[in-house]
Amino acid sequence: MKRVFLLIAILSAWAFGYNYSGTWVNKSATNYNDPVKLVITGTKVKPFIRRGEDSAALKVKNATNVGSGLFEAWGHGGKNLILFIKPINSYKLRVIAKKIDVNRKKILTKSFIFAKKGAVTVSMKKRFVGNYKGGNSFSAINKLSIRLVDGQLFVRAWKRRNGTLVPLGVARAKLYNNRLHITWNKGGLVVDATIRGYNFSSSSNRYRNLELSINATNLNNGLSNSQTMQLRRARVSVPSHPVYREPRRVHRIRPIYSY
Repeated sequence: MKRVFLLIAILSAWAFGYNYSGTWVNKSATNYNDPVKLVITGTKVKPFIRRGEDSAALKVKNATNVGSGLFEAWGHGGKNLILFIKPINSYKLRVIAKKIDVNRKKILTKSFIFAKKGAVTVSMKKRFVGNYKGGNSFSAINKLSIRLVDGQLFVRAWKRRNGTLVPLGVARAKLYNNRLHITWNKGGLVVDATIRGYNFSSSSNRYRNLELSINATNLNNGLSNSQTMQLRRARVSVPSHPVYREPRRVHRIRPIYSY
């Protein structure tokens, strides 16, 4: 136990004002008694540990604010579980779990990343936000602008025609499997697109590059074409008119947002 307290005491103290309150989930827990969930209110912590396919709740305890995070110990069976909870950012925690087997005089240490429930999807969406352009003039899409409004992603696209950029319009994107899925429908041309981000920057929480895969179908003649292209984050000019419009019941056009 002395070694554990010594480890915690030497850590830097920078996050005393961090808001831990919320439900935090660990999806990487695989072993019996691994912590899978934390319910935190202020400094009161209620952990859940893995029990096969289910989880078991431990008693709520008032954790101690030590070093750069929260610290508390729980007893269950012949073992003690010590958790050191350290913030990474507003939606992630690093949890160091120490299982102390008193009988065997053995300490097992593991580190887990917990994500705040309800914040993971928003964080993933923010990674895509920005303006992008492609380097190939023959690409079906040469410029993208992605914006996040009220938790929804909107994607504008342009294609090059006769040396000028022609807007394809704006569509709402859906995020699943860490990819954006969009459909544009303009003038008998239906474009289904999938966007994958790569070259992630942890400092800005943004992707530097996108891989855009499209399948375009001309409804007038039934011809289709597929293409995969690369785009990079860049400072590009974007028109100032609203990027998304939807009709009201009185058939007036209401802009959702402008930039």
